[in-house]
Amino acid sequence: MVDGAGEAGARSGAEGRRTRLLGRFGVSLVVIGLLLFALVPFAEADNRAYESAPVCPAGQRADDCRAVLPATVVDKGTETSGKNAKYYLYLRGTGGSAEAEHKVRLPDDRPIYDRVHRGDRVTATYWKDQVRVIRVGSDTQRSQLSPVHDGRLPGAFAVLTLAVGLGLLWLWWWARYRPAPKGSVQSWKPGVGLVAGVLVAGAALPVMLLAVDDVAAGLRFAAGAAVVAVPLSVLLCWWATRRVRRGVAKLVPVPPTGRRVLGAVVHGDVPYSRPGYSHLVVGDGPLAATPDPTGRAALAPVPASLTVRRVREPAVGDPPIALGGRGEYTVVVECVDGEREVLVFAGNKHAPRVLGALLAAGAEPAGYRLSD
Repeated sequence: MVDGAGEAGARSGAEGRRTRLLGRFGVSLVVIGLLLFALVPFAEADNRAYESAPVCPAGQRADDCRAVLPATVVDKGTETSGKNAKYYLYLRGTGGSAEAEHKVRLPDDRPIYDRVHRGDRVTATYWKDQVRVIRVGSDTQRSQLSPVHDGRLPGAFAVLTLAVGLGLLWLWWWARYRPAPKGSVQSWKPGVGLVAGVLVAGAALPVMLLAVDDVAAGLRFAAGAAVVAVPLSVLLCWWATRRVRRGVAKLVPVPPTGRRVLGAVVHGDVPYSRPGYSHLVVGDGPLAATPDPTGRAALAPVPASLTVRRVREPAVGDPPIALGGRGEYTVVVECVDGEREVLVFAGNKHAPRVLGALLAAGAEPAGYRLSD
């Protein structure tokens, strides 16, 4: 155990290191994102060359022109993965190297895929060794190329790293220049940027890699996602803090009715606050902290002198202890043992029973109240 001043200084130093690391990581991601964006024009060079290339002379092929040649449908097929399907035509062209068989992926709307059958003749536009366009009568479709052939691959990861990096820098700015005073409730504002960045990255990455045909469409989607993500993240962060506050205000203690081992951490300058002790045995004699989920080994008795003062949500300056499963939040039971402050952390699922056990086992809780 360390004294309160030493612990506070160590915690302040650790928070400063985390803030600096957060800023450096955010800057690194932003720089990586900008470098990836710089690669997009180079990755798009082949597409620009295709769009500006002239049509080859009739019946000829060359790498610097678009060859429009007849081809025969050798086969067609579908590859499915879950609810997703990919549609392919297998074509054999005419003239020189075009006689090689080409596997061509078509978009999902399938007007040509449904229309043609094995042995049908189509008109294919070749660029170098790729089939770029297929025409059957009045129907024309561009083939769907892999993102590795254009700017979608670097563009998708540029959006991901830049969005998350900017979100981390937003969080760093709040921690560096707008630090909340110790003991104040956690604000929803610092997390807005990071949540928005994760939302943009999570939406844009799969769309740019799987659902659009060119980088420009992917970037337009990412811009639209950012417009939606910012107000949505504001709402989510506000709702998350409001949910915790309302949950703590409505918490009702449940007295122990039998032996239970509850997830809880006792923190303070007291002998029963020990590293790794993340459970509390209740309803079986005196309360005891333990690292054992079964509550049978390494028990540290909690004395009856521990008195509940109030219940609150986590505050600035609390140790970074998070309990509970997915969808749960942490509740803090603020106690005193003599003149020493002791904090008991519990997930909201176990918090009513933890509070009930502390009230039942401790001294008369004069002045006990829920957090305002």
